[in-house]
Amino acid sequence: MKLRAIGLGALVAGVLVGLVVSQSQALPGYAKKTGAACASCHKNVAGGPELTAAGEAYKADDTKVPEDKGTANEYLGANKCKMCHNKQYKAWAETKHAHAFATLEKVDDKTAAEWAKKMGVELKGKASESPACIQCHVTGDGLPGGYPPADAEAMANFTVVGCEQCHGPGSAHKAAAKDEKKSMINVMPGETLCKSCHTAAASPDFNYAERKAKVHPVPTE
Repeated sequence: MKLRAIGLGALVAGVLVGLVVSQSQALPGYAKKTGAACASCHKNVAGGPELTAAGEAYKADDTKVPEDKGTANEYLGANKCKMCHNKQYKAWAETKHAHAFATLEKVDDKTAAEWAKKMGVELKGKASESPACIQCHVTGDGLPGGYPPADAEAMANFTVVGCEQCHGPGSAHKAAAKDEKKSMINVMPGETLCKSCHTAAASPDFNYAERKAKVHPVPTE
């Protein structure tokens, strides 16, 4: 995959996305906070809008952490998705999501500090090392199988906003029988998930329909 040049505007936008979202606000952050699998709160093992009774209770009161941690489901990395969804993978590879972590590595310290001050966030170290930034620029941050992967050679598949960052962890989907695969993945991630990182402060001109068409130009099979 050839890395395209990234302008300062894109770099700043990338840093902003990470700076303004706390772990408790980002939807995948709930799993990290509670140590629960998606299925403890969601009817789908990979997440999605439909919640279980326990999920509804936790949504209303975050002190009501589900006792049942749910069926384990791990992140696999975009390279595994590519095996069956090559058209979608190739289209995604041309988007900024495929170079998400690079924005953090490229941005200069002065610019990162300016945005941190503007957003009222304390930036600890470089943007590429700051948890507040990383969570929106990688796949499965701190979750089973996700970033950082145990195998350093797999790092390139997780230092991106990959398929699973939106569609949920894919191990259950991969292992399922053909006629059950769609029920084991979040086929249609919605606007709320996108806006957990693309907040009004980070992406003031965010238009879900327009962005979706650019990020996912090839429909999910």
